[in-house]
Amino acid sequence: MKKHAVELTPRDLLFLRDARPMEASDAGLGANWPRPDQIYHALLSAFYLRWPTRQPWEGEGHRGREERRDMAFRFGALKTVGPFPRKDGKLFFPRPLDLGMKLVECTGTDLPPPLKYAFLPAAKGKASLPQWVSADTMGKYLDGQSVFKLEEKDSDLFGSDRNIGIAIDQATGTTVEHMLYQAEYLRLKDGVTLACEASCEMMLNRENRLLDAYDPAETGSERIEQIVLGGQQGMCSVEIDKYDFSLPKRSKDQSPTRFVRWTLLTPAVFNAGWKPGWISPEGRVMLPRADAAVERVSGESRDGWRRRKNATTGFGATLVAARLDKPVPFSGWKLDVAQSGNFGACPKPTVLAVPAGSCYVFECETEDEARILAATLESAPRSDLLGSQGFGVGACSYIPDPKKITD
Repeated sequence: MKKHAVELTPRDLLFLRDARPMEASDAGLGANWPRPDQIYHALLSAFYLRWPTRQPWEGEGHRGREERRDMAFRFGALKTVGPFPRKDGKLFFPRPLDLGMKLVECTGTDLPPPLKYAFLPAAKGKASLPQWVSADTMGKYLDGQSVFKLEEKDSDLFGSDRNIGIAIDQATGTTVEHMLYQAEYLRLKDGVTLACEASCEMMLNRENRLLDAYDPAETGSERIEQIVLGGQQGMCSVEIDKYDFSLPKRSKDQSPTRFVRWTLLTPAVFNAGWKPGWISPEGRVMLPRADAAVERVSGESRDGWRRRKNATTGFGATLVAARLDKPVPFSGWKLDVAQSGNFGACPKPTVLAVPAGSCYVFECETEDEARILAATLESAPRSDLLGSQGFGVGACSYIPDPKKITD
C-alpha cells in the first residue's frame, strides 16, 4: 500500500466540537485538536467535491451498491493516520501518560482484573508536562530512557480564540432573533501545520490492478488542493508528499523483554470501554498473529477466508497494567441516511474513545512471544471500531520486569 504524507495549512480558525452540549455560558468547546475521524471525513469529502461524478479512471462501478443511497463506495479505500502538529520540520505526538513513571506490583487494591501492576512517578516532586512532545522525546521514551523534565510547551503549537455568533434554528436553518452564542476556535501558531498520512489505493472493478487516487498521473493530472475541516466551513490548503511522515518507533537494536508496552498515538474506540475487545475476560491477547499469515485460497469466499484467518489467534501474553485518561466523547452528523423510510439528516450516536497517550502493558511467556506481539500490535490500527479512520494506532516498546527493578 502506497502511503502519502499530507500537510494541511488552515486558512481560517477551526471549529472542532466534541459531543458536549453547547448551552448557557458554555463557550462552545470548539478549540479541540482534530480527531482522526474529522480528518478522514474531510479528505473523503474533498474527493467527492473534486470529482462529484464517477471519472473514467475510476473504472466501472458496482451497480448494485451504487443504487443504495445510504452507502458511499467511491474512494472507500481511503485510510488515514493523524493529524499531528508539525513545526519547523518536526512532528509532535501526544505525550505518553506514563512518561517519567515506573511500573510497580500491586496487591490488595481495587484494580479491575486482570490488572496487577500500577504506575508511580520515578522521581519525587511535581512535574508539569505538556500534552504534546516532539518525535525526539518519543524516541527516548520508546527506547526506555528516563524523561522527567521537558522544555517543550503546548502554547508554542496552538491556542484558542473566543468569538460571538448568532444562534441557528436547526429545524429551519435560519437565524434565531435575539439569541447569540460564544464559541472557542482553534488557532495554530505561526509555522504550525497539520500533518497526517493517507492512502487510497482502489481495486478497479473487473480490472486486476490498483489505482492510487493520490497520484496525479492516474487521475488525469488532477489532485486535491484544499479541504473543509470541522464546523463553520474551516478551509485548509493541502500539500502532498512535501515532507517525510513517519511514526515514532523504538530502536531496532532494543533487546526484547517479556513486558510489551503499547502506547496509543491516536484515540481508540473499544467495544469493552477502556479494555480492547481483543482481550479475553482472563486478560489474554486474542489477535491474529503476525507470524501466522493465512493466504486466501482459490475459490474461497472473502467471509470464509476472514473466519479462517481470525481463527488463527491467541498469544502467550496477558494484559497486566494500563494507564488511561478521561474518555474523549465525540459524535457527528449524518447528512444522507435512511431514517423512518425517508432520506434526511440525523445525529450520530455519542462515542467514548480512550485518549491518545494511554498505554497498556502485556506480560508475555517468552521474549520471542513479546517480539511477535509487538510486531502484531504495530502492524495495523487496533481500535475495535473506526480503525480505517485512524483510531487505535500505537507504538510498542519493551520495559524491564518490574519484579527485578530495585530502587
